[in-house]
Amino acid sequence: MSNLKLGVGIAVACAAALSLPIPAALAADDDELEEVVVTGSYIKRDSFDSASPLTVLDQATIEASATANLGELIADQPYNYGTSFQTNTYAARPQVSNSSVANMRGLGTRATLNLIDGKRVIETNLVGSIPSVAIARMDILKDGASALYGTDAVAGVINVITRKNFSGVKTSFFFNESDERDDFQEQVYDIIAGSDTENGHITMAASFKRIGELQIIERPEFARSQWSKSGTGHPGTWSVPNRDSVTGVLDGTATRTPDPGCGVSNGPGGTDLAARFNYLSGELAGTTCRFHFGETWNYMNPSETVNFWMNYQYEFSDNLSNEFDVVFIRFETESRGSPQNPGGRVEEFPIFLGDHPGNPFRAFADTDGDGAIGDGERLYAQDADGDGIPDRGTADLNGDGVMDVLLSATPFDSTSGIAFNEDVDVIALRALGKIGLLPGGNQPSGLSGLRWDGANNGNATWEDTDWRITDTLTYSVPDSSWEIAGTVIYAEDYNTFTTKNSSQTALILGINGELDPDPDPSVLAQYWNPFASQALNCVDRICTDTGVATYQNSVAVLDAVHFNGRNLSDTEFSSLQVIGTGDLYELPAGMMQAAFGAEWRKVSFMSRQGPNENACDWHEGGCEFDWNASQDVESVFFELVVPALDSLEINLAGRYSDYGGGIGSDFNPKVSMLFQPIDMLSIRASYSESFTAPSLGAQFGSDNCGLQTMMDELTGDFEATFRVRCLSGNPNLTPETAEITSVGVSLMLFDRSLNIGVDYINYDFSDRIAQTTGQQVIDQDLARFLSLGNSLTDAAAVAAWIGPGGGESPNIIRDSSGVLTRVLAGRMNAQTMEHTAWDIYARYNLDTDSFGNFAFDVSATYAEEFSYDLGIGAAGQGDGAGSQNETIGEVPPVPEWRAVGSINWFMGGHSAMVRVRWIDEIDQDILYFGAYNPPTLDDMLYTDINYAYTFDSLIGDRSTKFEIGARNVLDEFPDPIFNLGGIESYLHDIRGRMLYVRINQDI
Repeated sequence: MSNLKLGVGIAVACAAALSLPIPAALAADDDELEEVVVTGSYIKRDSFDSASPLTVLDQATIEASATANLGELIADQPYNYGTSFQTNTYAARPQVSNSSVANMRGLGTRATLNLIDGKRVIETNLVGSIPSVAIARMDILKDGASALYGTDAVAGVINVITRKNFSGVKTSFFFNESDERDDFQEQVYDIIAGSDTENGHITMAASFKRIGELQIIERPEFARSQWSKSGTGHPGTWSVPNRDSVTGVLDGTATRTPDPGCGVSNGPGGTDLAARFNYLSGELAGTTCRFHFGETWNYMNPSETVNFWMNYQYEFSDNLSNEFDVVFIRFETESRGSPQNPGGRVEEFPIFLGDHPGNPFRAFADTDGDGAIGDGERLYAQDADGDGIPDRGTADLNGDGVMDVLLSATPFDSTSGIAFNEDVDVIALRALGKIGLLPGGNQPSGLSGLRWDGANNGNATWEDTDWRITDTLTYSVPDSSWEIAGTVIYAEDYNTFTTKNSSQTALILGINGELDPDPDPSVLAQYWNPFASQALNCVDRICTDTGVATYQNSVAVLDAVHFNGRNLSDTEFSSLQVIGTGDLYELPAGMMQAAFGAEWRKVSFMSRQGPNENACDWHEGGCEFDWNASQDVESVFFELVVPALDSLEINLAGRYSDYGGGIGSDFNPKVSMLFQPIDMLSIRASYSESFTAPSLGAQFGSDNCGLQTMMDELTGDFEATFRVRCLSGNPNLTPETAEITSVGVSLMLFDRSLNIGVDYINYDFSDRIAQTTGQQVIDQDLARFLSLGNSLTDAAAVAAWIGPGGGESPNIIRDSSGVLTRVLAGRMNAQTMEHTAWDIYARYNLDTDSFGNFAFDVSATYAEEFSYDLGIGAAGQGDGAGSQNETIGEVPPVPEWRAVGSINWFMGGHSAMVRVRWIDEIDQDILYFGAYNPPTLDDMLYTDINYAYTFDSLIGDRSTKFEIGARNVLDEFPDPIFNLGGIESYLHDIRGRMLYVRINQDI
């Protein structure tokens, strides 16, 4: 989009706001801000003036954001990159719509600290952190704060301030849905109640939120354009032995051959990727049978969230008070995904014998070289005992570890023996697909099989229960400005995660015809049939859809092969903090204020995997074992506010932390200053050192396996097939560290009606913990292969490298045919990043006598630099500013420019808002299957509107507020691209226009 178009869009927004014939009043009285603790400081102040860059989103701003999702609100901020608000769980950087975590500056979700009323939380999901009706404001500190808060406060802090002094009863209803498509809905029900008590005050709030489901096929244009095909199919691709065209004897070679049923049955959906049940038996692409998985996935996952919050304040005396908080969150979500994932342990599969009743590879000698079975080319084998099974000798000419079938004396004579099929080895195969019967008949309650539409659980099905209790006892020292507060926090997060997988044991038994899934002793052991013959009739390597299968799988077999397991995790957090604040010393320019404190904190984590994972019976990943770990930290910290001059305030802070285990100790200082030489001008600057301690999972977690797209240039495989990457913990990790420098200027003009400002901020991030991707492991090994003088065109050198005893890394695992199946990766302190950004903002308040009050806001962020070094050589170095960064998992898409502008209007009981959100173009940097993608993703302009009217006494003498609005009112969509999901879902919204209504009622 051109700058002209951007300007026109903003002009249209302005004109729309100014032409609305309806009026409201500016809420928020400055008098209410008597003494507050501003985020980024422990010392009370009489204003929001801060020496660090700080954004404050008040309740009116939050309500006007046209969303009830705090994660979406954070994602809208121009300095936030990489917060998921929709689902793309199979993308390079998985995203989950119902788990939005702040990612300020794109430096990683663990680099942003989340607080509620200035106190640490363990649940970072902003979707359901606290009932939205209970939020008074959100403070967003945009530089490092580890000197005050400890670990994780590297990129900044998000502090949710609650309405703890609310009195009365208020209810709120929010309903959100896509417009004429009517394919996605969201509802939120809120209530808050507060009242004074004897010597105290109590406030309670509750919320129920339901988010609907949006399937990928409900956006047909994107479903058809996306990359949703996998080279690991069902039916699969096989290594089939070749025979001499004259004698019929095995010649010791093999040919990559797709299942003969591949592409035969397209099903009701045909070849339309936006239709359900498309490509039922796969898509034939050369020598590969591909699987199309897009129809089984979601853009938005359905979820339900129940929240409860309570705050109780009690004054024992004028000097002693107590504050007690409770937060409870219950979160349930479902997801959809492929019937089964690719990337399983197929290298451990035995050879599929020709005796397998579903094997479609009829043995023949291709005498005419056309690749098809013709008259006189069928081969026949000896059957001396007449059992119908071909006899085998003592030779293994093709080296597959299985003795070869003995040909009859006259192998082309049908009367000389029996027909037989070839022993074949799997190259690419997923355990379940779209063809044939599906599991689900005999699953335990709550662990059902596949859905009616063939989808299985995706990568984001879980139940989460989170609760936190906080108690703060505050003592005001008589005849002194000093207060001493002691805070105790206990929190727990209990998560049940549902996984889909296949039993490796059952698969192998089924391959050999030894699977006995039926408790009825009269039912014999059965085969598992992964060939197309489970649904098609296959004769002489030709399959047809006659409605009669050659060998159909039983539901009992499929239920034995497939399982949905439940993995449990439990995180416990305990904290004890004591802090004293008050005046320290009178200086010529004013009172020096101080805060001194100490904190003890402990985190414990327990992980319980399912029985299949613990028994190494997990087809996709192998093993994943139960584990426990804990870590405690002791800290002391201080803060000084020094009025050096009447116009200059200097802040000094520092925190010393001593970690248990091998992490050691660390000291983080922060120095900042606020210079106000004249009333209209503020100059601020800060320097700080921050850190992020490695998580318990990063240090001690057992192998955790998942899917990643990988290309294997060494063997000429450029299909970006999904393969398994297994990641384990590293107990020797050290904290990530950062140096943060910021400088800012703000100017107040026209009797403080106009506020303009700019902030420069630089993050120099080192010792970042690298989670090596599977592709990086492969690329490093390839570089080592080439550095030794080898050539990719030298087939013998490649074969020797990947063969037994070769030079290939033991972390790369291949099957017997050389196909890469699994990569073992690790974590290490290897990465460095430097991010430089400029935040620009302006606000103008215009009060008129006849037309109401207007507030004009604009904020923008320019990402000047996002350089990175991932610690893997030249391939892991670059500058991500202005790029999609699809292949760099640690760096989200970073547009050079992002901007948000709004016009708010208030008059009497009326209010209205028009807001535009502009996202700059970014460079694309990946091609899947060599398909064309434009070199850039165009910039986009989204427009949001709302209108509200407040009735003073619609119901009795209580106020009622009606609000209607739309997010993306112009129904803008980016052009579809050929990637996972067809859209860059970290930047752009697949839902389109979303209409909403909100009703707030005082009771």
